Amino acid sequence: MLFDVARVGQRSVFAHHVLSVFRLRYNRSVNAANLARPLAFLMCLTAAAQLAPSPQLTVSRLGPGIMAPFVAAKAKPEYTEEALLAKLEGSVLLSVVVDAAGQPGDVHVDRPLGLGLDESAVENVRHWQFKPGTKTGLPVAVRVNEEVFFHTQRNLWDWHAVRAVFVLPDGAARPVVIKTKFPATVDEEENASVTISFDVGRNGVPANARVVKSSSPKWEKDLLAAVGEGWRFRPGTQDGKPAVVRTWFEFVRGSHSPIPPAPIPGTVPTR
Repeated sequence: MLFDVARVGQRSVFAHHVLSVFRLRYNRSVNAANLARPLAFLMCLTAAAQLAPSPQLTVSRLGPGIMAPFVAAKAKPEYTEEALLAKLEGSVLLSVVVDAAGQPGDVHVDRPLGLGLDESAVENVRHWQFKPGTKTGLPVAVRVNEEVFFHTQRNLWDWHAVRAVFVLPDGAARPVVIKTKFPATVDEEENASVTISFDVGRNGVPANARVVKSSSPKWEKDLLAAVGEGWRFRPGTQDGKPAVVRTWFEFVRGSHSPIPPAPIPGTVPTR
């Protein structure tokens, strides 16, 4: 075993301090060398034990004989300001390890939502309380999927976002929504979906907007106009300078999209 000579020296000084306290308290004569060397050795052993790797956690997956953990308590997740501005709704799918004590950990995003809600979902699930999963009746660590749902206060037929995707250049930071506008609510009982692609320019203004997919052409014009006129961003950056970022937003009115989501290059479909 290799020892850090500097640290051993520090611990020897500490040992002499302990020796001084011992003498003052008990008024006894103690040989410094005899006390300092054993203390330094013991402290080195303690440090080595602290640096030793912890045992690998055995994680089970759901299957025969494995009972899933279930949620005993959870709090409402927090919205980000830009997600509220965009009226972004939906769910974030997470992969979570629930250990034998019912504590969540090793959280990963399997299906993102965007605009900071993925990070909010991860932080939220870390505070959930679980009853642990079991194997042959004994608590064990189990990897499971959990969804964190986000809903805004709106009328049924209000337009709202259900997906936000930024395709970033290498090393770039994404734009941030700072202002939005939506078409006026029309009291027409029809679920609809329109996906729009555009560039967020260096000035934070959408440009080159086009419809990628829609459930009906009659909704396209109003949404393109609303995004072009009313949406503004704090621009994305690369190497500390504003950068152009290609962006996709899917908008829905009603309870759900009546069509499958539009494919976006470099992403996995969210539904």
